Amino acid sequence: MATVALQDVTVTLRDWFEANVEGWRDVEVRPHDVELGAGFSAEIFFVDVTYVDRDGPQARTLVVRRQPTDFEVVLGSSLALQGKMMAALDAWGGVPVPPWIGMELDTSVLGLPFLVMGKVDGQCATQRPNYNVDGWLKDMEPAGRARSFRNAIHAFANLSKIDWEQGFDFLARNEWGKPGVDQYVGHLVAWHAGCAKGRSMRYIDAALDHIQRHKPLHAPVNVLWGDATPSNVMFDASGEVQALIDWELAALGPAELDLAWWLYFDDLFSRRFGIERLPGLPTRDETIAIWEAAVGRKAENLEYYDVVVALRMALVAVGAFDRQVSVGNIKADNKSIDANLMTLYLAERLGMEPPEFGPDFYAFMSNLTPVEEK
Repeated sequence: MATVALQDVTVTLRDWFEANVEGWRDVEVRPHDVELGAGFSAEIFFVDVTYVDRDGPQARTLVVRRQPTDFEVVLGSSLALQGKMMAALDAWGGVPVPPWIGMELDTSVLGLPFLVMGKVDGQCATQRPNYNVDGWLKDMEPAGRARSFRNAIHAFANLSKIDWEQGFDFLARNEWGKPGVDQYVGHLVAWHAGCAKGRSMRYIDAALDHIQRHKPLHAPVNVLWGDATPSNVMFDASGEVQALIDWELAALGPAELDLAWWLYFDDLFSRRFGIERLPGLPTRDETIAIWEAAVGRKAENLEYYDVVVALRMALVAVGAFDRQVSVGNIKADNKSIDANLMTLYLAERLGMEPPEFGPDFYAFMSNLTPVEEK
């Protein structure tokens, strides 16, 4: 990752704020937790900023996120997309997001593209350690856990109220199809074409065929978060939602896709990892009911969207597999590309014989989220 010196961060951001944030003057910047003289290469870092605007002297802590450009986890994801999405949501005001400051795509400024947002106090339900095993959510009473997840589901369900053509039309990607489920599936088709590299991937190929043949005919076009997981929700100590974060996977499609993604990760970090869910967390049926009440309609075609999101995550796993091969963590003939937790989920949903896990699978997972050998 590109490294810049502390002094460059301080001076460059000062000048950038004064040039790009309307009304800010006499800006001073102090980065957090960086020793003087040290190189600065963090993807995310905090800065204390003082400035004067029309209301007088101000002081606040901001988050700067730099984006590596050497690989993309999901086809089409980008810092620019995340920045546009956060700016649009901040202006809309119907979903809690970090206060928007601005974005810079010129790599000459800080070595990499970056965006700046206000710091949000709170805590997320972490994946490592698994929130069902350790952390603030585990320390909560069951009623508090239920309230926290209910609040999060309500928050992302509010996205269904957005008219995507009013300020969110940048999400339309016509090269993948008409806005909505056609575009979402078209994106997966294009992603698969780019990552398959001539390989036969039994479960992924079957899932891709399934979602193309069974697309719903009349599905709504909604604005999607794209990464609706408890780890991307900032909660306060009482379980109130302070912000939804990580918007680089935003897209257009039926709102059920965000619900299906939430359900997928709920299952992954409990049943799939062999871990008991915390008492009080809404069950699958309860989660669906909460979402339906918030959206004001029944969830439709959820079994189909279960396959769509599982395929999406399986394609993420293909990318993770290829990266591990490229750095020498696993061999190219490792069989886990077609035998992992994501393909197992697809096998369940498609009624296929499940993959068998062996040493290749555990080697693959050891560099991601280690699982106990059985």
